[in-house]
Formats: sequence, structure tokens, C-alpha cells
Amino acid sequence: SLRTLKTGESAHKMQHRPRQDMFVLINSNPITLDDQIIGAVAAESDLTTQMRLHQELIQMTTKVHHLQKEVAMLSPSSDPFQHIKGTSRTIKNSIDTIRKISTTKATVLIQGKSGTGKELFAKAIHDSREGSSAPYIAINCGAIPAALFESELFGYERGAFSGADPKGKKGKIELASGGTLFLDEIGEMPLEMQVKLLRVLQERSYFPVGGTQLKRTDCRIIAATNRNLEQMIAEGGFREDLYYRLNVVSIEIPSLRERKEDIYELTQSFLHEFSLIYGRHIQSIAPDVLEDLLRYDWPGNIRELRNTIERLVIFSTDGEIRREYLPDNIYSGDKQLPVPAHDSNNMNTPPITGEAFQAALDDYERKLLSQALAAVNGNKLSMAKQLGISRATLYNKLKRLNL
Repeated sequence: SLRTLKTGESAHKMQHRPRQDMFVLINSNPITLDDQIIGAVAAESDLTTQMRLHQELIQMTTKVHHLQKEVAMLSPSSDPFQHIKGTSRTIKNSIDTIRKISTTKATVLIQGKSGTGKELFAKAIHDSREGSSAPYIAINCGAIPAALFESELFGYERGAFSGADPKGKKGKIELASGGTLFLDEIGEMPLEMQVKLLRVLQERSYFPVGGTQLKRTDCRIIAATNRNLEQMIAEGGFREDLYYRLNVVSIEIPSLRERKEDIYELTQSFLHEFSLIYGRHIQSIAPDVLEDLLRYDWPGNIRELRNTIERLVIFSTDGEIRREYLPDNIYSGDKQLPVPAHDSNNMNTPPITGEAFQAALDDYERKLLSQALAAVNGNKLSMAKQLGISRATLYNKLKRLNL
């Protein structure tokens, strides 16, 4: 609030820890009159209870989740949204949109940053509006060479080209008949293929490669992209007419930084997933780990969070997840030097020099590394893995600090 008053800068879901045992998210906006800041309004969301409950959940329900996973394998859930985790307002809005879409057969365009889970939403849309026997065919437009794209999408007749299967091959559109064709990374589709896809959407028919018989299609199209298609249109990289054909109904999947409230539930889900995969019985997770997860902005979104939790589970051989297991770009640690208490009787304290500052940092790092080395009984390879650095980097650090 004070920063908002001073600068006029809004705060959105900023983490604050007013006490050691309290965690809050702050939103604030300035109040202006005649272009002058006359005040600020702030709202805090108390996450302390969620943090505590998260700890209790991990300690008390690990076995229950193991059993639930085993039961789920025997009797899969019919809930189309079971894999979309989170209770934030933004994710609920996205799910509400899917519920409305499920009453139609309209073409859908899913937009969102890389790693937000667009493929999960595509599958949820399919499951919501199609029967259990309807096919769901996915094609990654960014992973297919341009020369093979047409035959992958439309299929080919026997003898269509040298090296072709003598029996011919069904294309993805035909395989998706009566169900859903999911075109992931649609922004990567070559321009010449965009023209042909547009024709399919307009006429609901196509010719296989080397074929003379027109085929009808009745599949529903869902497309997804992390690209700005409107900008691509302006630059000549995407067809405007195809864009409007695809964008009958659009969904914007929020980035993880916009739904940080969901980090706890996502973390819980991934912890149990990987504890099963790696045979780890996770008994506890340090509160400062959750604090770092909440503070980080997650440019890689849910995919990055999932990979991070996998790393934490792998390193937690004793069942306890510690802060030092976090990757360097997420770990914030307690790297601040202790600030001396203000002494009103001594106003002539000299400012710390660069040399003294580096020496203090070295002392602190030497202490941390000594503790880490003792914890692994001097096993430097194990220590390097736990710290997430190479052996060479660790040896250089130890040499520089005379350890």
C-alpha cells in the first residue's frame, strides 16, 4: 500500500509475510483525483490456513492417495474435469466456459502460454460433449515436417508416392470421424496447409493425397496455440480467414502466475503422482519451500511446476522435502546478511565496503556448504546433485572457500 501511495504502481497477488507464521497475498490500487494520488486501497488474502492445512494433508493423507490412485486405475472417473486442478476464480471461469461449449459442436480455439495445460482443456471439451466411444485424435502441428503434413492430415491412397504404404493410409481427419480432431500448436501450420484446412472447414470434405474420390468429414475441430495469431496475421504468417473459422468459440487459459492460489493443490497432486512413480513416501515439506513456490512467477507455467515437484521428490530420499532441493532460479533462501540493530548513540558507523560485503557472503556460503557436506558424509557427487549444480562448479566453490 505504501509503495502504491508513493509510485501509483498497482500490486497484484504480491506475497507478504507479516509474521513468521503468516502468509498473505496483497492486491492494491491507487486512488487518484485530478491526476493526483490521494490514497490507496488494498485487499489481503490470508493463505496461512491453506499453508497449515497443506502440511497436514501431506503428513496425514499420503496412504489414502496411494489407495485412491489404485482404485482409480480399476474404475476410471467419468468426470471430464478430473485432471484440471485448482479452485481459483480464473480456472473456474475457464471450466464454466467449457460447460457452455459442451452443449454445442462448435469449433474451439484454445489460447494460452506454453505449459498452461491446453491439451487437458481440449480433452475435457471432448469428454464433455462426445460419447465415451467417440475418437479423440491429436496432432502436433509443430512436430510434423511440412512435406508430410498433407498426408498426415488427409491420408493417402495406395501408390500415391514412392515409399508409400501399398495399402494406403488413413489421415487424422478420417480417424477422428464422429469425434474430435485436436490441432495443437496451430500457429506452426505451414501456410499452404492452412489453405487446405480452411477448405475442409468450409466444405466439410477433402481429397486424400493421390485420391480422386471426395471424402466427407464429420469431426469436430479444437485448435490450440501459444502464439499471438492476430500478430501473425499482421505479419503474413497466418491466414485471417482461417483464424475466424477456428475462432468460433475461444478460451484463454490463464498463466500460473494469474492463479497462484492453485499452487498448493497442484503441488499436492504432483507430490502424490511422483511419490508413486519413484516409490518415495513423502512425510513433510518445509514451509519455506511452499513460500518459494508461491513467490516464483512460473514462466513455464504448470509444466515447469510439475517438473520442479518431480525434482523435489527425486531428491527427497528420506521423505522430507527441503528448500535446498529447489532449482537455483526458484530457491530464494535466506541470503540476506543480518542487518545490525540501529544504534542511535553511534551515528558514525562506516558503510560496508565491497570487500567486506564479499567476505561476509563468503563466510555465509562457507557455513552453508560445510553443513551440506556434513549432511552427505562428504559425498561430493551426492551433494552436487542435491544442490542442483555440476561437480565442477561445486569443486570450484570448495576450492575458493578453502573447504
